[in-house]
Amino acid sequence: MKIANKKRAVMLIADGLGDRPIPSLGNKTPLEYASTPTLDELCKNGISGLIHPYRPGAKCGTDWGHLCLFGYDPAPFYTGRGSIEAASAGIRLQEGDVAFRGNFATVADDFTVADRRAGRISEKEDIDALLEAIQDITIDGCSFLVRSLTEHRLALVMRGAGLSGKVANTDPGTACEGQPVNDPRTSCASGEERTARILWEFLQEVHARWQNHPVNQRRLAQGKLPANFILTRGSGSAIVLPPFAERFPGARVACIAGDVTITGIAEMCGFEGYTQSSFTGGFDSDYAGKARKAVELLQDYDLVIVHVKATDLCGHDDLPLKKAEVIEKIDGMYRYILENTDLAATYYIMTADHSTPCQYREHSADPVPSFFCGPDVRTDSVQHYGERACGAGLLNQYTGAQLMATIMDYLGFNPKFGA
Repeated sequence: MKIANKKRAVMLIADGLGDRPIPSLGNKTPLEYASTPTLDELCKNGISGLIHPYRPGAKCGTDWGHLCLFGYDPAPFYTGRGSIEAASAGIRLQEGDVAFRGNFATVADDFTVADRRAGRISEKEDIDALLEAIQDITIDGCSFLVRSLTEHRLALVMRGAGLSGKVANTDPGTACEGQPVNDPRTSCASGEERTARILWEFLQEVHARWQNHPVNQRRLAQGKLPANFILTRGSGSAIVLPPFAERFPGARVACIAGDVTITGIAEMCGFEGYTQSSFTGGFDSDYAGKARKAVELLQDYDLVIVHVKATDLCGHDDLPLKKAEVIEKIDGMYRYILENTDLAATYYIMTADHSTPCQYREHSADPVPSFFCGPDVRTDSVQHYGERACGAGLLNQYTGAQLMATIMDYLGFNPKFGA
């Protein structure tokens, strides 16, 4: 039975969706190359544009981009990705803690990076065993909390007196295999020396304990890459956001994601986060299940946000055909949502937190194709959902926060300025 309530909205975020023309696809982007009849239909019946998640020319990380899409200007609150990852991992930060975003990684004996993601390690038993082996480490009065996140990702928190919240990344960066691990002691500013030294000593001890760990011996025997190091980046202290409900009183928002970083950010904003084992942050995510969950949650929430991570993975790994394939699965998600919601009482939004062009293999400042469709929405001339097509739409030059404010306005939660 289709939902028929007061007006509600579904916003689907395809992480890293935006791209650039690719010669092997006939100089089309993966979105332009993909078959997307449902997304094209929504564009045709709504308003579209190229949105800047933060502002024109700004290259956003996933955390920053999502904070913008969730209605915030992150600049006054942001201290680093690490604190978001810690919250996502269920670690309650204390004053003085330093948090990092981390990866299980594979390094050679000379500490050059062989694989930043240890072959995208995802086996829970392996991850749990490796983390158990390092939980008792203390250095110079500092203890360490390490918790797993999605697949190869983890959160690391340093807890002790006199620590600095800013430490250089040890991760050399995306597509930098073959480069050495960055030693944070060599690039630390005044006041950061002790924290950088303690972190480096911890990472060396982790490597020593993991190098010949039974998990890694078994992985090598199975032809898999060992997880023998932690690469860190995005250090920071606790982020405290004003609740979303302070700006939009009464609005109830839910967020469905397989990547716990996204549900963590959502919960920091005051949204309800939803996930389940089949909602992964990888290519094997249950796309249809997320669509069914979105329809279910529309019974109780004004806005349901659905996050898909795989488009971003394709960009980072230079997989344009796979990215087009994922986009076609997203089209199927929206087909199910349309068929099971009241078209006269539901708004449908599609956007992204940033672009991740396949040939670039990293986030870029390219604006993201977006649409807003639903009852009484102004329409424009856009007929197809794609980067160049959306450039002719009326949403052009909107920011992510402005898009969220527009959604709240249509739902009746946007307060009026002045009398």
